[in-house]
Amino acid sequence: MGPFTRTGMLPGEYDMTVYKNELGVYWSKVGVTAGGAAKLAKITITADPSSTTPIWRIGDWDGSPVELLNGDKVTTTHPSDVRMKPWTPGPYIVGASKPATGFPCYQWKDINGSQEIQFDLTAEQVKARKVRVGITCAYSGARPTIAVNSWKARPPGASNQPDSRSLTVGTYRGNNSMFSFDVPASAFAAGKNTLWISIVSGAGNQGFLSAGYSVDCVDLY
Repeated sequence: MGPFTRTGMLPGEYDMTVYKNELGVYWSKVGVTAGGAAKLAKITITADPSSTTPIWRIGDWDGSPVELLNGDKVTTTHPSDVRMKPWTPGPYIVGASKPATGFPCYQWKDINGSQEIQFDLTAEQVKARKVRVGITCAYSGARPTIAVNSWKARPPGASNQPDSRSLTVGTYRGNNSMFSFDVPASAFAAGKNTLWISIVSGAGNQGFLSAGYSVDCVDLY
């Protein structure tokens, strides 16, 4: 991104956010004075999750689910529409599956509430690691939790989201949130491993109105 200029600003202090597509990756305060020009120094992006090199990654850290299964249609087509691919594509196999066909952009507790991911590790890769699950919005307090082989994470608290049905009214936009899970080395094995991403929520609605969220990205590092 090159330099840019914004005119017509009222005097005052502003919160500036730099976005990577729809994900905030830099924040600062900017003061504007009457008749003056606020010139900023070169910005160094400090909060792009993609800067971490993963063992594997599904999707892009960009605040959008469009590169995942059905992500190209969710803003114009109801999730129940027959033109949607099945929301339960089966296990996602790292190295063989593709995000656009193998990993759903939305998860609902009552539709596809547990998504399986299969991956291999070498003996050298078996160590304590982090799993990150990013969401762009959530309905009814839905949030992800994970299990790796026989190990289960402690479920996290809900993120702060707009009070909207979002997923069924054509938008995935809310408050981008990342859930990070510390996985001990003892949870992993050399060779084949399985990770499950499941929904946590106390809400009791059914079908596409059950608790759910929009997925931004998932990775292991």
